[in-house]
Amino acid sequence: MSDEELGLLIEEGRRQIDRQMADLDRIRNRSGALATVALALIAAIVGRFADVLDRHWTLIAPWALSCLLAVLAVAGAAAVLSARAVLGRVDTRLAAQGARPMRANLAEAYVEMVSTGEETVRTFLTVFRDAVTLAVTAALVFFIVLAGIELNKSSSKSTDETGLKCLTSTTCSAPLPPR
Repeated sequence: MSDEELGLLIEEGRRQIDRQMADLDRIRNRSGALATVALALIAAIVGRFADVLDRHWTLIAPWALSCLLAVLAVAGAAAVLSARAVLGRVDTRLAAQGARPMRANLAEAYVEMVSTGEETVRTFLTVFRDAVTLAVTAALVFFIVLAGIELNKSSSKSTDETGLKCLTSTTCSAPLPPR
């Protein structure tokens, strides 16, 4: 490659590394928001523990599944937030001590760093997407559980109303429960 082509390759490598660092920063910021939302979801799920516990196992099993999925979503978001990112950087001191011609060695180093950084960003993005999928699935399953609880409450309320009878006389003085 000519000296001009090597310079162009180095400049493009610098731009790509800057973009990778910006992408990683955006993914980590979104993971922080996801962790907060998933923790709130866990609080809501655990808050309904008493309502679910006295129901049929067909509501307890999805409740436990939604709780597990929400915990895994938090774990995925925490992994993205706390994992060490392997991105390329040029150590100027080492580059100055490297073999000659320096420009060719720098261009080769940037090519290696860029590919490593792309793998890192892809991995972080995959873990983040999986955590989002887990959180959304946990929320959907939890909404189904909430619908089951409300359906169960309304069906038990209607059976309670039909079971009301006056045991002492044919005309009942007790007021009817509100509908």
